[in-house]
Amino acid sequence: MKSAKRTVSVMAASLLAQEWTDYMGEGEAAGVPKIQGIEVVVARILRIIVPLAGVILLAMIVAGGLQYITSGGEAEQAAKARKTLTYAIFGLLAILLSWLIIKLIEEFTGLNLHELKIPA
Repeated sequence: MKSAKRTVSVMAASLLAQEWTDYMGEGEAAGVPKIQGIEVVVARILRIIVPLAGVILLAMIVAGGLQYITSGGEAEQAAKARKTLTYAIFGLLAILLSWLIIKLIEEFTGLNLHELKIPA
């Protein structure tokens, strides 16, 4: 039972961008999560948002395709399905274009934009 509680609390701490410590440090209590910084928070938010955007994009494309197939020749339903597919494709292009812009900036400036590092 203790290991299950421990696993859940460690998973929650990692989701909230915190570091889990099992040791007794100077003035620190054992097992108290510590915030790592804004860099980790942003990185973990992006690690969640990017795949979520891909899943939503795939769902929109599938939904638009199904709407188009099941429209049965009705012009209004077919137009609604085309609109959904158009927005999904624009979303895909926006994601790909943003990735391309980041890669071009990295190539020309030598900066690593995939790692957010705030100078101390």
